[in-house]
Amino acid sequence: MHPPGPARGARRIFLAFLLLPSAALVPASPVQAGQGKWALCRHVIESPQIPADAQGRTFVSADEGTISEGTIYRFRGDVEILADRQRLRADEVTYWRPTERARASGRLRYEKKNLIVEGTEGNFQLDSETGTVEEARFQLAREHGHGRAQQIFLEGGRRTTLMDSSYTTCDPGREDWQLRARKVTLDHERNVGTARHAWLSFMKIPLFYSPYLSFPLNNQRKSGFLVPTIGRSNKLGRELALPYYLNLAPNYDATITPNYFSRRGLLMMGEFRYLTTRNGGQINLEIIDQDKAYGDQRRGALTLRHDGTPWPRVRSALQYNYVSDADYLNDFGRSLSLAAVSHLPQMASLNYAGETLSAGLLLQSFQTVDDTIPDSARPYQRLPQFTLDLSPQDQSNRPVFTLESELVNFQRTDRVSGLRADLQPAISLPLEHPGAFLEPRLKLAYTAYDLSELPPGGEARPQRTVPLFSLDGGLFLERWYGPLLHTVEPRLFYLYVPRRDQSDIPLFDTGLPDFNFNQLFRDNRFTNVDRIGDANQLSVALTTRLVNKDGVERLVLKGGQILYFQDREVTLGSAPETRGRSDIVAEATANLTAALTLTGDLRWDTELDTVDKGAVGLRYRPGHRRVLNLSYRYRNDTLEQSDVSLLWPLHRNWHIMGRWNRDLLKEQTLETLGGLEYQNCCWRVNFLARRYLKRNGEDSVTYYVEFEFKGLASLGRDMEAILGNAILGYRK
Repeated sequence: MHPPGPARGARRIFLAFLLLPSAALVPASPVQAGQGKWALCRHVIESPQIPADAQGRTFVSADEGTISEGTIYRFRGDVEILADRQRLRADEVTYWRPTERARASGRLRYEKKNLIVEGTEGNFQLDSETGTVEEARFQLAREHGHGRAQQIFLEGGRRTTLMDSSYTTCDPGREDWQLRARKVTLDHERNVGTARHAWLSFMKIPLFYSPYLSFPLNNQRKSGFLVPTIGRSNKLGRELALPYYLNLAPNYDATITPNYFSRRGLLMMGEFRYLTTRNGGQINLEIIDQDKAYGDQRRGALTLRHDGTPWPRVRSALQYNYVSDADYLNDFGRSLSLAAVSHLPQMASLNYAGETLSAGLLLQSFQTVDDTIPDSARPYQRLPQFTLDLSPQDQSNRPVFTLESELVNFQRTDRVSGLRADLQPAISLPLEHPGAFLEPRLKLAYTAYDLSELPPGGEARPQRTVPLFSLDGGLFLERWYGPLLHTVEPRLFYLYVPRRDQSDIPLFDTGLPDFNFNQLFRDNRFTNVDRIGDANQLSVALTTRLVNKDGVERLVLKGGQILYFQDREVTLGSAPETRGRSDIVAEATANLTAALTLTGDLRWDTELDTVDKGAVGLRYRPGHRRVLNLSYRYRNDTLEQSDVSLLWPLHRNWHIMGRWNRDLLKEQTLETLGGLEYQNCCWRVNFLARRYLKRNGEDSVTYYVEFEFKGLASLGRDMEAILGNAILGYRK
């Protein structure tokens, strides 16, 4: 359509070149305050309004327009051009239709995917999405970023160049930090950005200068230096780490980190990661050539992890851990749990899991890093272990046959070693009804050994055959009380196992598990099969629940006890057990509100009428980044600990975080942690002090500082892993 002359006033001109249907528009979806990382921002970063499908179409509207030479259009007054995934607005636009060229001036605004540019004037080639904007302001919605540039050169979807530019993610008018550069080039095809003569300033104070910077434009990896880490501890001294990242290929990479400790020396750290469609893993290597605080000795550690699925239903795994000496984890381990490790596992496994059949192969060894552990208490090697299990899907009211079997070669220097073969077929009949169930089960446990390194008179090939019979039954009773469903679930579990003399059988991997509610329903009171406990007993248990209409369990109470009808003569070397009743065990979970949860467990010694073991925990989480945890643990004069942790706001911008884990019996603190966090729209800083007790009784005290320029980079050690382990429910 060609207008005959100027159109003025309220009348609007609308031109649709190529006479195609008008395109639907995608509404703006600005990044609002209160969402994620940008929750403290007040300014809304707009998203471009891009036509959903405008390929091959150009739409123009304006207050008035003229045509000259039949192909040159001059528009004035609130001009808008929509053309192939881009929008141009300005006070005045001259448009050359044959070449798709446009020149705009006066309150110019150009929009395309994730980018909004405003300026005083600009020239555009709409068909190739190229152009130049002078004295520009720009916004990047996805990154919550904005800035200014003397000139912006748009080169289609391939490249964008900014001259004499500044950039920040802060609210306009409160640019606490800015990145300024003489020239910035964004290569959208390679997803790489480069900056020439770049300055980073904070509170108008220059912090960092680089003549050249290279950075990724998306989540894809790129080789280069990462942000350095700075820290301090009483054992290692001042710390400075400068990691270098190597993007070797799309599916594997490496990081090399020189880590200097003022009291130790230079610790070189390397990490290699790989990932394929069937395999993935990681290798970590640490070496300090001369540890100044350890007699100038060479020390180090190696960790290897691998997981794979070489064939359908088959999984492979490899785990290898090694340290050069027993003190390495004490000196360089960064957590209380790591410093308390006594044995480092080394294993390789291959497992098949079918619908009814599963099989496994395991090679397992350990490095004992605690020299105080005697040889007799160190774990056996499994070289190898084969398992084969048959577990058909449950079939109600029909017999079910199962099979568990294994063959293990246990090895340990100067101790009894040898083969153990175990075969346990079983048959059961699960009878089920909506309000009740009953399951009789009969199992036969056959175990044979072929032993070496025996003491004089020892049996080289002992064997044992034990039948096990159990009868498991229970009821499910329920009744509605207003909005709550109340259930009562009594359960009885009878177990009979005749006594067999097992004194000539070694103890390779068998012990007594901690007695709790789940132990009421096991058919062997020992872990693993070097001992099969004799039994003539009845477990009596009761579970009750309060459930609301949404299926949320407001209250769950469980309790039970074992009644023994005969003494237990099979032990781990101690005298026969003659008690007629076990301890009473109980568990409770109360979801008092959506934010408040109370948990507890108890083991009551019925002979001494006292608590043998107990724990209680309270968790209060009323909102985002508001967590308070209180817990207390007790065990019969051998353990008594309290643990308090919290993450809590002091103000809209301030949070405190802390933990206090104390051994009440020894009257010593195991770990204390205290920190303060400040964050606003575009930056965050954490201060953290941490002290924990290592295995050798020494204190480790460390101070951390982490500074994050949101949407750009972080300085200092990432504390998320430390705080996540210390404070249950912590979120960054």
